[in-house]
Amino acid sequence: MKIISEQKRSLVYFNEEENTFIKIFKPKFLNRLKYLFRFRKYPGDNFFYISKELKKLEIKTVEILSYSHYKVITKNIHGTPLNIYLEKNRDNNEIIQKYIYLVTKLLKNNIYSGDLSFDNFFVKNNEIIVIDLEDYRKVKFFKRDRKEAIRRLYGKINEDIIEKIENNLKNSL
Repeated sequence: MKIISEQKRSLVYFNEEENTFIKIFKPKFLNRLKYLFRFRKYPGDNFFYISKELKKLEIKTVEILSYSHYKVITKNIHGTPLNIYLEKNRDNNEIIQKYIYLVTKLLKNNIYSGDLSFDNFFVKNNEIIVIDLEDYRKVKFFKRDRKEAIRRLYGKINEDIIEKIENNLKNSL
């Protein structure tokens, strides 16, 4: 197995033999208490839960082979990170429109993430696939998260794209 990403709160391995990714979560102590007292779902459990919610909305995501509280094993999707895809295909307006539609659909359905930037999506066969689901959440009562998700996009993606997402959300209310 080969480490492909080592961050403060997670570690990702690629298993070449099985063509899978293994993501191990290393949450801080305060979050571990939140999981223990059920104020928040464990990251592996949340990854699975959000994957099911996205599939109900016909949003493509990685295929989960197994999961536990602090670990998720997924199939290799053989895609290209959206940010890299867009660098190589600057004129592909269709993918940008699909991204705008996808983010709008997530937010309309009260599914939020603190990072909806291009590097958390992959492209395969001209379709966008959502990855890194452990920090997504489905909120039932608070609309503040929608504005926060949009605010966090500033500085990460083009402001014209953010405006289109905001217009789509306004037009759907």
